[in-house]
Amino acid sequence: MRMNDSTALAHIFRLVLLGLFLCGGMACSQTIPPKWLNNGLTDLHFSYVEVVSGDASNVNAARDKAASVIVQRYNLTAGAEVKVHVDNGKITSNGGQDMIVSARILDEYVEELDYGGWRVYLLVQTLKHPQYSFENLTVTDQYSFSARTFVPGMEQLYKGQKTKGLLFIVGEAACLGGIVVAESLRSNYVNLINSTHNAQHRANYITKANNCANVRNGFIAATAIVYVWNVVDAFTSIGARYIRQGSFQFAVVPFSGTESVGFAMNITF
Repeated sequence: MRMNDSTALAHIFRLVLLGLFLCGGMACSQTIPPKWLNNGLTDLHFSYVEVVSGDASNVNAARDKAASVIVQRYNLTAGAEVKVHVDNGKITSNGGQDMIVSARILDEYVEELDYGGWRVYLLVQTLKHPQYSFENLTVTDQYSFSARTFVPGMEQLYKGQKTKGLLFIVGEAACLGGIVVAESLRSNYVNLINSTHNAQHRANYITKANNCANVRNGFIAATAIVYVWNVVDAFTSIGARYIRQGSFQFAVVPFSGTESVGFAMNITF
């Protein structure tokens, strides 16, 4: 065995923790695209829900362009050019008396294009008939409690935080692998200690075995830290927005006060 086995493991241990903190910070700073972004046309009883988009040199023009797709898609025009405008989440138009648009914007997502323009995605609910009423749909980033929380990276992946989820999986696997490697080296040095009567060799092997044990304990601590970090993040992090139908809501959220801190369970009917 080489003299620097335990030293190499110690360097790997430091790199794993440093990589997790740096990459984790980058992942937290990224904007998460909503889950509804890739939804197709959803046919409900009284309405349709769909995603439309528009490109323009500024956000407002791109938003209006995306809204105009709704008018074109359902052939609600009276044969004349219709100008569409978005105001407080409602789609309005001025295309004449035969033009009736009953639609509302549930959510939007804005992204900057490479050439400097903007693209706006709208999640729109359009009534099949103007006299109908909209179904109760909401867009939220709150997720109910799940057993996925206790599996490293799974809740993050479910929430749409792919980079962060993969980091938790790789980090936990790396720490567990470090434990196995360090313990294997330690056991090997113990066997070498028992295989020789040379005092100098025994002292050298004892030192290496102790170093490997220290590195192993460090990886054990890192494994626990990454796991607890994963659980706390799974509870507290904001996930990708998604569509929820109905008024019932269940969520477990953290709270803090002057005298206590903990988690609160919120149920809304």
